[in-house]
Amino acid sequence: MPLLKQFFISLLLLTSLLTGASAWAEELLPREDTAQPQLIWCLDHFSRFHNYEDTAEPYGLSVDLMRELASRAGFKLTFTPRTASARCLRLMAEGKVDLMSNLRYSPERNRIIHMLPYRQTVPESLFLRHNDKRIIESTEQLRHMSLVRIRSYLYSPDTMAYLQQHPRHVTDVDSIEAALELLLRGRVDAIISPTISTTDAINNISGYTYRFQKAPLDFSRGNSGYIHIGLSRNSQHVAMLDELRQHLNAMIKDGTVTRLYDTKLIQPLLTSTESPAP
Repeated sequence: MPLLKQFFISLLLLTSLLTGASAWAEELLPREDTAQPQLIWCLDHFSRFHNYEDTAEPYGLSVDLMRELASRAGFKLTFTPRTASARCLRLMAEGKVDLMSNLRYSPERNRIIHMLPYRQTVPESLFLRHNDKRIIESTEQLRHMSLVRIRSYLYSPDTMAYLQQHPRHVTDVDSIEAALELLLRGRVDAIISPTISTTDAINNISGYTYRFQKAPLDFSRGNSGYIHIGLSRNSQHVAMLDELRQHLNAMIKDGTVTRLYDTKLIQPLLTSTESPAP
């Protein structure tokens, strides 16, 4: 009899522990407020736009823009952990996340993402070493130069077409920092890379200031594309597409996008790179 009593007591304690553990685990799972949709924004660190290094939540101009959109459209904005853009695109295709930002258009992306434009793109630029005396003003002059492009960067159509036509002169690398290191060591002649992010990297990496210059070559021809916020076509909140588009267009018309992007970020950086570094 004592053994039977001890058995039931042990069983009761075990049941209590398992129930408590289950409830604790359930509390760790995100719970969606049924009164307010919860959309997940997938993002990586993107210097100057959304900073996501050594911080629990990202911050920056893109974050301000997305929070404003969430406030106007009435949804709760949540963030993934810092996630590489290529993985974000896969998650968007699977409908496991809802949003991305700062996206350039491509037919492949358009097949899995509803693309909502909100500002024109800044064309990429050609960067040289600071002591390179060549004045590069046309793509014809690039034919005899060794170039670097950033593997994950989606170039404007005309620039991409040129790079694909001259593959023997082009080296692919994974990051802007790796490209700048190759250029600094004289392994290549120039980098074709995103203007804003490359300028920011030069300004923020110790020892890189005044080591590079931006060539006068203008890549804006054929570059009339836009930067987009993307909503996954397989998102459970895809019905919000028209509402998101409506509120984003209102933010463009009332000057919110210009105030956040152009006034605070784009124009100051473009002004700082108008002349070659000494």
